[in-house]
Amino acid sequence: MKTVSLICLLAGMQLLFVPDSDAQSIRQFSRRIVPPPNSPSPPGGAPASKPPSAPPRAVPPASGTTNAVPAPPPPADPEKAKQETLKKTIEFEKKNAEKGSAWAQYSLGLRHLTGDGVEKDEAAARKWLEAAAKSDDSRAKKKLEELNEKKNKK
Repeated sequence: MKTVSLICLLAGMQLLFVPDSDAQSIRQFSRRIVPPPNSPSPPGGAPASKPPSAPPRAVPPASGTTNAVPAPPPPADPEKAKQETLKKTIEFEKKNAEKGSAWAQYSLGLRHLTGDGVEKDEAAARKWLEAAAKSDDSRAKKKLEELNEKKNKK
């Protein structure tokens, strides 16, 4: 009990005799945000007779541009960027199709049918569409029926 009383007494003395360092740091912080007025306040704490002047207004840029962050530069070759995106998309679809994803299998099947980003190959298209149909993808089933009808007409 004596130890607790001693700790409380020491804490109280510290509050009374040690300057408040937090208040000082807050004052310094607010000075950085709002600079003090140019003229000191009159004695007695009475407000100054002259109201504070408004901050100077920003002059708009002459060239019509803004101070906003500029947009990133366009790619050097948009066609090359498009091809790179297509390549990454196909790699992503292949990876997911091999894991058994029906949408990826269907998408790869369509790509092989049309030759979109891959070599046009009906056998590979059938392989991926059949895999998607086994996963109960109705679009793949419908596309396989269309291919079978087209094959039977020949």
